[in-house]
Order: sequence, then structure tokens, then C-alpha cells
Amino acid sequence: MKDIVWTEESKFVEKFPDTGSEIIQLTSGSYWSHNIYCEQPYCTEDGKRLVFMRNLSTDPWQEQEIWICDMESKKIALIEKNIHNTVACSAYSGYFYYIAKREGKRKLICLSLESLEKEEVFDLTDVPEFYTIGSVSPDLRYYVNLAFLGPGRWSLIRLDLKEKTWKVIDERNDIVKPHLQFDPGTGKDLLIQHNRGAVSDEKGNVLQLVGEEGTTLYVIDYNGENYRPLPVGKPYTEPATGHECWIGNTGEVLLTLSTSEEKAIQQGNLIAAFPGGEKPRIISRGYQFNHISVSRDGRFFVGEARNLPSKPIVVGSIRTGRCAILCDTNTSYRYLQYTHPHAYFTGDCRWVIFNSDRTGIGQIYAASVPEGLLESLE
Repeated sequence: MKDIVWTEESKFVEKFPDTGSEIIQLTSGSYWSHNIYCEQPYCTEDGKRLVFMRNLSTDPWQEQEIWICDMESKKIALIEKNIHNTVACSAYSGYFYYIAKREGKRKLICLSLESLEKEEVFDLTDVPEFYTIGSVSPDLRYYVNLAFLGPGRWSLIRLDLKEKTWKVIDERNDIVKPHLQFDPGTGKDLLIQHNRGAVSDEKGNVLQLVGEEGTTLYVIDYNGENYRPLPVGKPYTEPATGHECWIGNTGEVLLTLSTSEEKAIQQGNLIAAFPGGEKPRIISRGYQFNHISVSRDGRFFVGEARNLPSKPIVVGSIRTGRCAILCDTNTSYRYLQYTHPHAYFTGDCRWVIFNSDRTGIGQIYAASVPEGLLESLE
């Protein structure tokens, strides 16, 4: 990409005394910059580059920009203007997908975070407009996202990027916020959040995000077949929060439960479950977790402790459940998603990337992971 201009907005913030983690503010512009949902880390496998969004309005559905950050130089560069938050990726793949106008037509664009080359991979002229964040299969062949096709018709649409065809693979009246995620192991299964009891009007406006049944999860394959529920949410557990991700290539899913602070601390609200399994297992206790993510190798988790005033970043071992506070975020944790940390590990586990509006404006931060810290938790 010849016309890219690298700029520097980063600055050192502080060294967290308990762990020695160094906090770097990567962005400092006057607009809201934010990390995308942490479930599918939008970065390269080697951890050298990541992509983030910059809002030119407080309305997340209005004009946004795509920016890239080089973690070695800490410099950032504008990649694309005038896009909406219907982006997608394959976790840690280094490829980022977004929709942009080209010659008056909607086109799906694939951006390589390494070469910064852009490729038009699908003409979306005849495809219904997508509603939310999508997912791409590990082999980069399939793209899946949500569309509203009419009253009661929330539909998962799969694009075949090789054959240039599309089809509806699943349709329900209440998958209004599916948080789609391809399994990085098999590459065939798709994890879907099911907001049971959600209500929307004839235009697709969501009037109720979830009903008394509470949120749960299920898995289907890339053809929309082989439905398997996860044993989470009623009647198995308390409702899922809607924050979940695959644990590396294990086929197991990590998630958080919507429970009281006291119960989360004593009994644990960070759990793991297999699609079609009998019951979940508790991963860690001691904090009330909310958003979570897992390292590329599936060994470690990271999330924020929402019960503590500073909303600290907590890292831990999937195997032992032992965890430690890496640093504080000092974010306001308001309704706006870019005040939530949405923390994730870079591909090499050297950094944790997160959001914070500690300065009054949402910015992207990186916290270094001191050598040996994660291993000590195993």
C-alpha cells in the first residue's frame, strides 16, 4: 500500500507496581479510538501488528475509520475511511475483512495486516446488508454475518469467497446479537450466541435484547447443520453474559456467567464447556469477570474484573485457574462499548491490548506482559 502514512500518537503512561507491566497509550487523537470485540483478536500471529477502529461520532453506527498499529514502532496509520462496524476476521490470522464502497457498489475487502494490501473478495450488490460483527473461517474461504430479512427473520448468511456464492445457513427470531466465531481448530464449526426471548419490530429494531430464558450458546457447522447446544444458561447455569470465545484448538468454549459479585467471587463465573457436553467446568474464582479472551495457544485467559473500581486486567491459566492482576485500566465502564476494556493478548503474548477512557476520550492501550508471569500461573 503506497499511500500509507505512519504517525506517532503513543506515550508511556506508567509502570504497574505489582507486576512491572508497562502501560503504553497507543492512540491520543481527539476522536474515540477503540479495540474491536476481544473474542477474535484482530492482529497478526506474530503479535507485530493489530487493527483498531476510530469513531468520528459517538454513534457507533455512523462514520468510522480503520487504523493499523505497528507494535514494534508503536506507530499507527489510517487504512480506510467511511466504513461501518460490520467487520470480521479469523482470529490471529493477520487478515481483516470490512465492507466499503467501490464504484458505487458494496464490496467485501480483505486487508493483509502484514503487506497492507487490499483485495476485493466479494461483490455484495445482491447480498442483504449485514447487521453486526462477522467471522471468517481459518482457511479464509467462508465469511458469515447476520442480516435481518423481515419480521422474525434474523438470518446468518454465509459467503463462499471461493465460489462467490451466498446462502442462509441459519434463521431464528432471536439471534439478534450472535457474536459469530469460527472454531480455529476444526475451522468447520461456528459458535453462536442465542439471546433467547429477544424481541424486535418489523424493521429490525431490537426492543428487548433477551427474555426470561436468558442467553445461551450453540454450535452449528459451516453448512448450518449439526446443531449442538452448550450446557450453559438455564436450565444448566445462570444465563451467559454474552461474552465467550473458543479455547485455542481444543474445541472447548470459555465464557462468563451473569451472576452476582458475591457468587462470582466465591463460586466463579468464568467457566468452560464443550458443545453437546453434559456440564461446564469452573475455570477461575476470585473476580467477577465479564469480557474475556484466550491466547492463541489456548493456555491463558485475559479479562477485566468488573467488580473492582479500577476495572483491572486479569490474566490467568486455563489449566490451573490461577490468575493475577496485570494492570489497572481506570476506564469508566459506561454503556458505550469503547469504555469497556475488551482486552486480548497479541499473538506472541507479549502485550495485552485494551480500551480505556481514563483521559476522558476512549483510546487504545497496551500493557506489557512481564517475562515469566504467565508461566508462573501454570
